[in-house]
Amino acid sequence: MTSGNFRSVDITSIVIDRSTRQRRELIKLDELAASIRTNGLINPPVIDEQMRLVAGERRLTACRDILGWTSITVQFTTDLSDTELHLIELEENVARVDLSWQDQCMAVKQYHDLQLARDGEWNASRSAEALNISPTELSSRRGVAQALVEGDPMVTKADKYSVARGLVARKNQRKQGNASDALGSMLSSPRVELDGESEAGAADLFGDDEVPTPPAIDVPFLRADFALWWPNYRGPKFNFIHCDFPYGVNADKHNQGASQAFGGYADSADIYFKLLDDLAESLPMIAADSAHMMFWFSMDYYEVTRERLTAMGWAVNPFPLMWHKSDNSGILPDPSRGPRRIYETAFLCSRGDRHIVQPVANVYAAPNKKKLHMSEKNRDMLAHFFRMFVDESTVMLDPTMGSGGAVVVAENAGAASALGLELLDENYQVARESYIDDLTSETE
Repeated sequence: MTSGNFRSVDITSIVIDRSTRQRRELIKLDELAASIRTNGLINPPVIDEQMRLVAGERRLTACRDILGWTSITVQFTTDLSDTELHLIELEENVARVDLSWQDQCMAVKQYHDLQLARDGEWNASRSAEALNISPTELSSRRGVAQALVEGDPMVTKADKYSVARGLVARKNQRKQGNASDALGSMLSSPRVELDGESEAGAADLFGDDEVPTPPAIDVPFLRADFALWWPNYRGPKFNFIHCDFPYGVNADKHNQGASQAFGGYADSADIYFKLLDDLAESLPMIAADSAHMMFWFSMDYYEVTRERLTAMGWAVNPFPLMWHKSDNSGILPDPSRGPRRIYETAFLCSRGDRHIVQPVANVYAAPNKKKLHMSEKNRDMLAHFFRMFVDESTVMLDPTMGSGGAVVVAENAGAASALGLELLDENYQVARESYIDDLTSETE
């Protein structure tokens, strides 16, 4: 930025007041000196009437210490317009150590936007050079600033810049993955659709089952057998699948009476592995190329489950997510020879290198509260882990939803769409009634 009014002064007469200027590393001085030697001093340093340096310390230092200049062309602040002075202020704010990372990011964005408004040929590379930062850093800080302007809650609450930068980078990666999977048309719809029909009226979703009468209040659930549902599914693909299949450990026979209290379900090993087969066959129809899956399993089948999921094309994190039941409830297979099992495990699976929303601890302690279903998961625990997977770009499926808690948690976390399937009519009706009761109580 230049006013056109330049004066030559003794270079040693310029004062650098460290009490008022940020302390920053002056990088790439040799390269800058070479450029000045070849092209001249295009943007002279700026000083005030007291000969104090206002902007251009790298240029001044390169000319004085490397090129050996004894005099230098400068601009005085009194010769600059308000806009030019504002640009100088923003340029200095980018590296001020006494400013918050939020203000520094906003300064980068405002500087670039203002320069672009003044000069239609201005670009990011010129901003990066002027601000003495890399093009990558310029892009990152502008991205964080934009998230702050939009009021992104996670970025706004971030305690440091590196956290905010990571949140924005992961969100951008997830958006790119969604675009490649052609999910954009789905994001404005609160429910999955099949061939232009809502799921409440789509008979193909139910296979040979009778289509239930649509409820007066729409719910994100279907009474459907996953094995019969997926071959006919033609809707948008899901980028988050929450799998809580029966574990194949005969839980209906030893789950501390929960089966009798809530209504049981078959839980044999044959059923578990049949569902794994169904999942493998269904993936081309239901799973986005870039997706996550949270897969609950019993440690009895750790190795074989991991091998089966890997064979499906999932990248499976070998360190499972763990729900520690803080009330010490759990299965006691043999009280004479072993401990009570008071935790449950889930694999974190991904395909297409989909990034998480934000990192969380891989263990969460919460009591084993059962209200609707014999294998109901604690919703606070689910909300904790779903922070990794769910944002406004999420299209979620739970193929064996049970009480529907995971679907509700995903909706509450801001998912674009969430859908749960339940084979047993009794469980479906309980989940539906609970959902409607909660929705009604919120509006009263």
